[in-house]
Amino acid sequence: MPTPDRIRCVAVLGHSHDGKTSLCEALLHTAGATQRLGSTDQGTSILDHEPEEQKRSISISSALAHCDWNGVRVNLIDTPGFQDFGGEVSQALAAADAAILVVSAGSPGTEVPVGAELAWERITAAGLPALIVVNKMDKENVSYEATVDAIREAFGRKAIAIAVPIGSHESLRGLVDLVNDRAYEFDGGGLKDGEFPEDHRGEIERAHSALVDAAAETDDALLEKYLEGTELSDEEVHSAMHVAALRGTLVPIVPAAALDERGASFVLDCINRYLPSPKERVHQAVDAKGKEIEIECDPSGPLVAHVFKSSIDPFGKITFFRVLRGTMRPDTHPFNANRGAEERLAQLGQPMGKQIVQAGEIVAGDIGVATKLAVTMTGDTLCDKANAVTLPPIEYPAPAYAMAVHARTKGDEDKINSALSRYAEEDPTFSMQRDEVTKEQVLHGLGDVHLDVALERIKRKYGVEATLSQPKVAYRETITGSARIANKYKKQSGGAGLYGDCTIEIEPLPRGGGYEWEDKIFGGSIPQQFRPSVEKGVKQTIEQGAVAGYPIVDVKVRLVDGSTHPVDGKDIAFQIAGSMAMRRAVQEAKPVLLEPIMDVRVVVPERLMGDVISIINGARGRVGGMNPIGDGRTEVTAQVPLAEMYTFPIDLRAATQGRGRFSMEVSHYEEVPAHIAQPLIDAHSKEHAAAAS
Repeated sequence: MPTPDRIRCVAVLGHSHDGKTSLCEALLHTAGATQRLGSTDQGTSILDHEPEEQKRSISISSALAHCDWNGVRVNLIDTPGFQDFGGEVSQALAAADAAILVVSAGSPGTEVPVGAELAWERITAAGLPALIVVNKMDKENVSYEATVDAIREAFGRKAIAIAVPIGSHESLRGLVDLVNDRAYEFDGGGLKDGEFPEDHRGEIERAHSALVDAAAETDDALLEKYLEGTELSDEEVHSAMHVAALRGTLVPIVPAAALDERGASFVLDCINRYLPSPKERVHQAVDAKGKEIEIECDPSGPLVAHVFKSSIDPFGKITFFRVLRGTMRPDTHPFNANRGAEERLAQLGQPMGKQIVQAGEIVAGDIGVATKLAVTMTGDTLCDKANAVTLPPIEYPAPAYAMAVHARTKGDEDKINSALSRYAEEDPTFSMQRDEVTKEQVLHGLGDVHLDVALERIKRKYGVEATLSQPKVAYRETITGSARIANKYKKQSGGAGLYGDCTIEIEPLPRGGGYEWEDKIFGGSIPQQFRPSVEKGVKQTIEQGAVAGYPIVDVKVRLVDGSTHPVDGKDIAFQIAGSMAMRRAVQEAKPVLLEPIMDVRVVVPERLMGDVISIINGARGRVGGMNPIGDGRTEVTAQVPLAEMYTFPIDLRAATQGRGRFSMEVSHYEEVPAHIAQPLIDAHSKEHAAAAS
């Protein structure tokens, strides 16, 4: 097994379809970890192995594999580029010491794609050192120099090219390593080591000068030497680049064409040279006494392992973990500090796509998998019981998309709920909640594709089918006027009958006033024991609604009169009388529907602010303010009806190319405009009439 200083754990991020998975496949094959070069297009990738991924030709789950290169164990975590699966990116970043950002080569004048921008934000937020790979240098009409300029424009001047390709498209035949100042040929490139093609000499000299300048600026001693006119050695530049990459003050950029492995060996070299080992990072944790402590990568220390991913199917659970300290062995009984329970390992291994390679031990810094753990969930800490600690939780993007779920076949509701609950254990960005007002099960996720994939997976794994629809809005009913209604319920059927008679008055309360009940009967027109029965009937109508089937709020009900029968007066009769009186009273007291209004905060690039405001205005929203928050971004605050927010995530993504983000929370309820309320009332009346018949 490798020692911690000979391990690299790298998350691979980027825009969808820029070649992240293809790059990982090229690295694995070049290093000899796979027998053939996997292809996402041909469905032979060991990383995109799920049927849903092969169907869509995109990564949906983060996938792990490892290879050995020049004595270093390289763990690769391939992540989805599509934003709907951002939770997988969160897990990968939590398990990595560094990141590779894959950017597709572009022609002069092109910009860095939005997916790369968002990935860079997440890498920066995680505080991880990074390497940028300009992929697809074999495309037509691409310019490496222009792509590097676009990257530096988007991410800052700390991004610096450390290699220059020789040729492009079909003529891509090698590259020049600017740090070691030598040329490398790809297969059949026809280059000799050290040979710099004359037609690239200008670009090479410009890039080399920029690199040396950047490297010198990272160290005061080097800068002084450089300013004195002394040329820096290759070893000094290499050492400066490693330290600068670790600190995040420089980010190396290299070229590649992953589909046929051109540049893959150089990328592996750069991972080994410039990205940190686990020994170079320290993790924060909290001990059993609540004290913050540092976890250093020591294979002989007390065990600390972080569970960053779980995969669940009908055959059991697969738990992915990163050992931060100590060594995990098959006979280890790790203590789950979050659940307060000891676990036993059924199988211990290392991930290789969908396969598990059995391992005798997983040392500090390395990644492993265990099967059939009883209580452990994603985010938990496995550790030595006598030295229990917990690690910080993984931070996930907040779910912003909701749909109601329905079983395709009647009677499958319980099966659907059970399957979705298990899926939620696997995907922390997915959740399910029952709306007690609309009686719907509502799924929450990061987007429409996210929820579609969830249903596809539960169908494949558990054999149950479901459909999605836009959730019903939990409207409320209230009144704007007053009414006085007398209602008598009388039923005679040969023997003892039923009799209940009550008179109630209703009036509106201020918004948020809820419900008030007042007994104003003087004397015994309704016996004391039947007055609570009237209120019970009133409450039944309040829960069920009187005009559109939604709960009634902000109303005061006063019981003022009634009558009884010495024989037929019954509890149930007064309940029915109270319910009917309340329904009639609401219908006469100028009823209206109320809808939930959301406080919405949208963060977008300033140049897109007008498009976002247009979407908000079209959604019956009111813009409250626009506040610059730095980095060329603006926060727009608004109030928008919930009914309009179900399509807002898709509209926002389309208008901002995925650059916009939003959050929302319930603010208050407001009256629904008449042209929207009437169809809801009419639909309820039809349903009520159909049920009665």
